[in-house]
Amino acid sequence: MASKAVPALVRRFGGFATSLVFSTGINLLAIPFVISTLGKETWGELALAQATAAIFGIVVAFGWGTVGAALVASLPPHERAQMFLDSLVSRTYLFFLAAPLMFVTVLLLAKVEPLVAALASVCYVLPFAGASWFFIGQAKPWKLFLLDVLPQGMGLVIGVVMIQFFPQPLVFVLSLLVFNLVAVVLGGIGALTGAAQPPKADFRFFPAMKRLKDQKHGVIAAGTGSLNSNLPMLVVNQIVTAALPQYALADKLFRFAVAGFGPILQVIQGWIPEAGPSRSALRIRKVARLTPAVGLLAGIFLAVLTPWASALFSGGAISIDYSLSIPFGLILGGVLVAQVVGLACLIPLGKGAALARSTAIGAAFNIPLMVVLGSLFQAPGVAWAVGIAELVVAGYQLAVVHSSLKHLTLEKGAAPLAD
Repeated sequence: MASKAVPALVRRFGGFATSLVFSTGINLLAIPFVISTLGKETWGELALAQATAAIFGIVVAFGWGTVGAALVASLPPHERAQMFLDSLVSRTYLFFLAAPLMFVTVLLLAKVEPLVAALASVCYVLPFAGASWFFIGQAKPWKLFLLDVLPQGMGLVIGVVMIQFFPQPLVFVLSLLVFNLVAVVLGGIGALTGAAQPPKADFRFFPAMKRLKDQKHGVIAAGTGSLNSNLPMLVVNQIVTAALPQYALADKLFRFAVAGFGPILQVIQGWIPEAGPSRSALRIRKVARLTPAVGLLAGIFLAVLTPWASALFSGGAISIDYSLSIPFGLILGGVLVAQVVGLACLIPLGKGAALARSTAIGAAFNIPLMVVLGSLFQAPGVAWAVGIAELVVAGYQLAVVHSSLKHLTLEKGAAPLAD
């Protein structure tokens, strides 16, 4: 059985990696074109809008984007489509609440025209209403690529091409808006088509809101996690505005590195629950032991390569030195450990509350540290604050996993069965 499982995992990884390579490649190649055409200040403002959307997007995704994949993988196949449809109805209501609030926020924070702010608010929040987490939980990488990643990537490609002829940010965000909408529609159709039991839609407002209570741990974890990773951009914009392009580019490269780890996380999220309760504990133990070493290695690579990559992908317009790249390496290491341990290990152990608690603890460290260290050391100080907070989150989650596995072993009177 193990010999058959390995090729299946490899194929699954290859499918998810296709989405990663395409999305990362398109985004990396777009950066120098956008900076050279619209200017690094405008690019920085759009990056600020995107970071703001990541915070408001938490309201739209409402935990499904965080814990949804593990929940889908744990559900019987005939129940999955109904779960997605219920979530889609709830998230649609939340989208119409979050987008106008984000529009006002972007107007206050960024120096962009109102129409650009409006379109950016919609286009950057739309993907949080999509089906990517559902395809990950189903272990359907090619649906993820064709129905979600590809349309969004094409929006970026078309946007870059269009601004070469019409160099206006409005043209760029309009292209993103159209194709992000296409991705949400195609993803929804793909998630609901072919279900053994056709799902039934309930569009009533109060039942849609009532469903949100089951997502409380996921949305707390996602919300505080998003604050930890996206609030720093807003703090930099307030404390040292001139450093926004440098911080925004370092943040982009960091996110590409996180995305690069995405296929591994996506495979692990489906691999652990599918073993069943009797064998998943061993898989969790293996993952929790290996992940810190992987996070350390990835962090070192990012710290070393960021100065070189910043010059390459900005066309020499933006330069990042080691004072900023080293703390971003620390952030990457902490985030990778926290993502794997939190999303792939704590959720199958039934520790959603611990996941939410860990990110809340991280935010409690992060927010005051950003203000203090940012005031003293400017942009690098903000990055160091985020890195310290991410290590606190990862350390707490590892402690919870270790304690939970110890209790499981004691309750069973023996170690979990070998895989």
